[in-house]
Amino acid sequence: MSAPPGNLPARDFEEIRLAEALERGRCPVCDARQESTYAALRGLAREGATDRSLRADMDKGVGFCQPHSVGLSKMELLQTSSQLATAVLLDAVLRRRLATLKKLSGADSGAQGRALAGLADPKCPVCTRSAEASRAAVSRLMALSADPAWSAALGSGEICLSDLYGLWAAAADGPKEVHARWSQILASQLARLEGLQTTLAEYAHNSTSDRRHLITPEQHAAGAASIRLFGGTPDRDRAR
Repeated sequence: MSAPPGNLPARDFEEIRLAEALERGRCPVCDARQESTYAALRGLAREGATDRSLRADMDKGVGFCQPHSVGLSKMELLQTSSQLATAVLLDAVLRRRLATLKKLSGADSGAQGRALAGLADPKCPVCTRSAEASRAAVSRLMALSADPAWSAALGSGEICLSDLYGLWAAAADGPKEVHARWSQILASQLARLEGLQTTLAEYAHNSTSDRRHLITPEQHAAGAASIRLFGGTPDRDRAR
């Protein structure tokens, strides 16, 4: 269940985006994270290869994680029908990584293990932006929950499980009044999840060949909702 369109008061662009996510049945934190990721990849695809600050950061070890390496190449292809900037940036990362790996080949096993553990973190700037957006969205939602309309929308809205954990943790660490109102929001969310689990069990019960005709649209919808619950709200198409 989501809030009726246009019912949530919003004072700025960030609040408008969060409101739209809830009103459209999307996890608002997923939406904020995806918007930030899209913006970061778009900027890198356009100007990353000539950004001196970014290139300097790469010389210090900044790189790209697997999903955002692919995302960068797709973004550039979408914008320019080329992947030249992606190749330039990944070349800079590879040269740095290759130099490190060559040095490691002559080190003892202990030094190799420690260095490789450090290399496991790609220090991806897109991941950094995404994490910042998540934290900002959680902080804003903590404040917005003081409004009854927002509180009701957060209680009934579709929030993925990972971000529900994050919101719960933020509320638990917040002032008493924040924790008190989020206790009510979380009680509503738990009731929503309990209803989802019940419908999923019914869906599973009706999944045998002799009972498939009993599957309802609500049970089909619950199956899709469970995927979003654990996998997050799917990234939405953007044409801007």
